[in-house]
Amino acid sequence: MKRARYRRSSSGETILLRSARRIKSYNMLNNVFLTLLFLIILTTIVGLLALMTGANPLDVLYWILWGGFSPQQIPETLLRASPILIIASGLAVPYMARVWNIGSEGQLIFGALGAAWIGIHLSGWGSFGILIAVLFGGLCGLIWALIPGLLRVYRGSNEVLTTLMMNYIAIYMASYLLNGPLKSRASLFPETDLVGRDLWLDPLFPGTRIHAGILISLALLPLAIHILFGRSLIGLRLRIIGAGEVQARYFKLSPGLIVILSMIFSGFMAGVAGSLEVLGVHHRALPTISQGYGYLAIPVAMISGPSAPMLLIASIGLGGVTNGVTVAQMIVGIPSGMMYILQGFLLIMALIIIKIRG
Repeated sequence: MKRARYRRSSSGETILLRSARRIKSYNMLNNVFLTLLFLIILTTIVGLLALMTGANPLDVLYWILWGGFSPQQIPETLLRASPILIIASGLAVPYMARVWNIGSEGQLIFGALGAAWIGIHLSGWGSFGILIAVLFGGLCGLIWALIPGLLRVYRGSNEVLTTLMMNYIAIYMASYLLNGPLKSRASLFPETDLVGRDLWLDPLFPGTRIHAGILISLALLPLAIHILFGRSLIGLRLRIIGAGEVQARYFKLSPGLIVILSMIFSGFMAGVAGSLEVLGVHHRALPTISQGYGYLAIPVAMISGPSAPMLLIASIGLGGVTNGVTVAQMIVGIPSGMMYILQGFLLIMALIIIKIRG
């Protein structure tokens, strides 16, 4: 009897590992193809937009590359890449399980509002106050992501639609709060008071805005993602659930629980990204706290999947493009809305990928 049980369990584990390997190899090839397609489409869109504005496409592409990846601009590129990487790392978890969280922009905004509000009241708490503010911001993002997760599990709502709509709810709620209850009395603009000075994440290098949160995220997050997806049972279960409901039932996994936990994790990471923008960059919450990082992280998570190196490279690449477009606006004179047009195209591409992957 013991031998029979051992054979059955051994056989089950073998099937599980084989299934995971097949899914992993397929995802790797798929991600390489999507990366190449992503680069081709992105370059084409930039060229077409440059032509429409009367600029030379080659000049625009040159200044975007210089503005994103020249030695002088690398610190600003890393500054923008950090929130993209943090959010994309969180999104990679639900995307592995075919749970499509498109609401990270709203979750980042709520995380920033939460960190700014509690940071104002934690003046004098020092490093412990920084930790509390970051965790509280993550909690705010978590709560905002939990709502569509529960709606999908218990009401069957499409999480693409609910998370996308909640972005706009978050934007208008933030506008109300920043013009009303949270507005600084010392400012004419819709923004909060500054958080406590001892809660600021000061620049580590003179002449840059690189703070400890950026270095920690860029150094440790890829390693953590590699361990989570490549060396843990959690990553294996996410792959199996993402492969289909039949496989999940065969291995007695609960898709509903995975949906809720993955949404919670992705919302928490987006909230943490918002917290670090408050503590390390702006030191207060304001309407432009996010430069569209929540939307930019979606295609990064889509094309990278669970690959930690791809997440890091794609985040830095898109951070460089974001900073490069800003530089090109000043030098070539392209319209300031070009980055928002690119974000729109990238989001459309991500939604097409979601439709293809089902």
